[in-house]
Amino acid sequence: MLHRPTIRHLIFAASVLLLQAASLGAGESATTGLTVGELTRMEKGGAVVKTDTYPTGDGARGAKVKAYCIINKPPDVAWAVMLDYHKFGEFMPRLEKIEILERTKNTMKATETVRVPLGVISYTIDLIFKPEQRTVSWTLDKSRKHDIAETFGAWEFLPYSQDKTILRYTTTLDSGFFIPKFLEEFLLRNDLSNTLLSLKRRTESNGTWKKE
Repeated sequence: MLHRPTIRHLIFAASVLLLQAASLGAGESATTGLTVGELTRMEKGGAVVKTDTYPTGDGARGAKVKAYCIINKPPDVAWAVMLDYHKFGEFMPRLEKIEILERTKNTMKATETVRVPLGVISYTIDLIFKPEQRTVSWTLDKSRKHDIAETFGAWEFLPYSQDKTILRYTTTLDSGFFIPKFLEEFLLRNDLSNTLLSLKRRTESNGTWKKE
């Protein structure tokens, strides 16, 4: 006979599996790759950041990152905030300036100026918006002046339980500079957590929250 704590744990685990069974398009779940503990942290308002660094030569390293948070609004509401990309400077940490160079219905070219611990950097990215999937992907426009070696990635707004959204952010980034590994991982985790939670605050405030 199972004791009550064990039953509770089994029920909680079963509920997580049920959430994971909610398919997204190609059969992928919003919670794929997340542990029960990570989901609990997100439910409490936190963010989860997973990093994997790799050598790029000359002692430098790049990073592959996945970051997640739960937004307490439906995906359509979060997606509307994403569509106002030109307003990201109002709430995104470290983003000092964003200049929209070109724009079509589902594409955008933007130059971003970001303050980092080493100073100020700028780069131009090409974004592709996919409204049906509520995803935005970007690549670095290497034909223009840029202060980083490489970046590409995606924002995804995935349906979750009770009209909530899982924001999943994936990126590969190569700054082109040597940074001690412990400092690099700290900055990635801290800055990306703040980035996701800032978009969460902006969405949950119905587009009114701004950074100080």
